[in-house]
Amino acid sequence: MKTSKRGRTPSSLSSANSAGVMQPEIKIFLSALGSYPERFARDPRVSFEQHFFRIAATNRLVNGGARRRA
Repeated sequence: MKTSKRGRTPSSLSSANSAGVMQPEIKIFLSALGSYPERFARDPRVSFEQHFFRIAATNRLVNGGARRRA
């Protein structure tokens, strides 16, 4: 099979960009993972997904909104 070369980024550039973008997202996920048991104890109806997205949205507001990706 042939693979398309269109839209590909050099791996070194791609790795640098994804590391910079992914690091904050990983930290938010781990924060949600650690705080979910306490939240679930208070309100068992809240899913992890709801909890995670609330933390992510709060983090974006605190940090001045969503970053624009180039």
